[in-house]
Amino acid sequence: MDTLQAMRLVLAIAEQGSLTAAAQKLGTSLPTVVRVLAATEQHLGVRLFERTTRQVRITEEGRRYAESARAVLREIETVEDVFRDKGREPSGELVISAPVLFGQYHVMPCLSSFMKQYPKVTVTLILLDRVTDLIEEGIDIAVRIAPLVTPDLVATPLGQVRRYLVANPELLASLPPIERPTDICDVPFIQHSALVLGAQVVLEERNKPVLIKMNNVRMKTNSAAGTIAACLDGLGLGMVLSYQVRDAIADDRLRVVLRDFLPPPVPVSLVYMPSRRNSVRSQAFIKWAKEAISQRLSAQLG
Repeated sequence: MDTLQAMRLVLAIAEQGSLTAAAQKLGTSLPTVVRVLAATEQHLGVRLFERTTRQVRITEEGRRYAESARAVLREIETVEDVFRDKGREPSGELVISAPVLFGQYHVMPCLSSFMKQYPKVTVTLILLDRVTDLIEEGIDIAVRIAPLVTPDLVATPLGQVRRYLVANPELLASLPPIERPTDICDVPFIQHSALVLGAQVVLEERNKPVLIKMNNVRMKTNSAAGTIAACLDGLGLGMVLSYQVRDAIADDRLRVVLRDFLPPPVPVSLVYMPSRRNSVRSQAFIKWAKEAISQRLSAQLG
């Protein structure tokens, strides 16, 4: 059995939703698709698709096989690209992921100038506020804002961002002065679950971490945008990343609280699989982004 042919065929059926459409995409005949699929299922000993005269429905085993096939074919394509690209101008598709607001503020401006420099490169930019799986989701390069603990990924440092406690001026004017970490214990609080766990804010005093239990949590959310909106509306104090509120701070819609007690900066990195670092287009973007994004972060770190 031709395993790569089987993988491409199963993936095409899963993506197209029918055997006929898969045959058209692959440029082959319907009888060939039926024959290869039957041989693949017999070889694996499982049913990959439930087929009737009207529809094709993927099974759980089929879904898992298709996901694995997508990852394997992507890696093969990447290895082939490394050899095809040597000595050539960067070209082909580059898939990049980043957190939503970071992508809007920093990655997209960098991408615009990069794509003008390299017109043969096409880009898919995925903005998600969660950790993406590079292999399963077919991502070449991802931006991570966190200390890195994954040994199977290569990382290129870009810089750092700060964690800010922010509130709007009207709310701060209605509260007693906030001068030390313990002054915020009973202040209305918006808990951004990506940065604050168990309603405990981590600050720093005399180079030592200080945990402050927030007793008046008004809202919990996993959304940075939701946290910022609530803070802007005066519902409470919230912890966010510095780049997320740069504009609101600049025009005094939000103010930083306890600036002298903020925790250490959080590292920002580009991460990618070792097999992809030699792709010409990946190399070009990593070099470009390291300079462009690093400069932006350095200018805004405060």
